[in-house]
Amino acid sequence: MPVDFGIDRVSTARLVGRRPEAGDATTYARMYTDARVAEEAWPEHLRTADRAHAVLAEFLGHWERWGFGSWTVLADGMPIGYVGLRHGDVGGRPEVELLWFLDADHWGHGYATEMAREVVRVAFDILELDAVVAETVDVNHASRAVMRKLGMSYERDIVHVGLPHVLYRLSR
Repeated sequence: MPVDFGIDRVSTARLVGRRPEAGDATTYARMYTDARVAEEAWPEHLRTADRAHAVLAEFLGHWERWGFGSWTVLADGMPIGYVGLRHGDVGGRPEVELLWFLDADHWGHGYATEMAREVVRVAFDILELDAVVAETVDVNHASRAVMRKLGMSYERDIVHVGLPHVLYRLSR
């Protein structure tokens, strides 16, 4: 039985993060299949509705096992994406990864940075993690900007899902 950290819901000035639910599948699938996501940032063959459903199932399982994970992000009560944490193998090492993906309709409003800051607070102040990492393809300038705004530092180049990525780290 995982520890109950009391973090099923988190919030910022504009957003709410809540533990994901099976009913989020439609939102996740819509985001994953949105043609506005640049092919060079995330190839279409990796962004299928089936993959979105599998990711949601992984998130639900992570919460069950660890007592934390990725939150479904709500703006004005409507789901607009996810931001959170997950255990995983990143660049050949076990890490806790900070991740985010927002619906294209909500890009450019600072939401990813805003919610990621709250997730970093939870990671360090509540979960007492020593560090978190984040990764993206080199050409994903928006995600790299979020990483820098969080105070993360470039660590090294890695390969993820067969694509070259950059790895950033933030230590407590």
